[in-house]
Amino acid sequence: MPTGQDCLDLIIPSRLKEDYVYGADVDLTDPNWHGPWDCAEMASWDIYQITKKLYGCLDADSDNPDPWTGAWARDCRNGIVNTISVKKAAKTPGALLLRYRQGGHHIVFSVGDGRTIGAQNSQDGVSYGKVGAYESWDYGILIPGVTYET
Repeated sequence: MPTGQDCLDLIIPSRLKEDYVYGADVDLTDPNWHGPWDCAEMASWDIYQITKKLYGCLDADSDNPDPWTGAWARDCRNGIVNTISVKKAAKTPGALLLRYRQGGHHIVFSVGDGRTIGAQNSQDGVSYGKVGAYESWDYGILIPGVTYET
């Protein structure tokens, strides 16, 4: 069974410092993809590589699924993914943290030690960030079929 650590191992260190492009078109089925990324594409690509299932995508049943933070929020609201507290997700390697509110949308992986990893922005690319204030995130996410350790 895949683990949360497996999710992190796909990014660290092999994809650190790769380019960020807002709305990048990522081939989710290509295990050798090396950017450019945007945050939702990186999250959906990583999870697809681990589970062979699509999460966080518009048109998931089409030949061209479109990862989007709004689709990740929809998956949270509809129980397609498992939601946990942001505090617990921040301490769980491989859990996802999602911000989906007016003024900002973002999704990253929790490293489990107060840091995040993901496609951050055009200046920093794929890099580490900080969880920061728990209330700045809307959802902690666990993927069905993935085992997590805290």
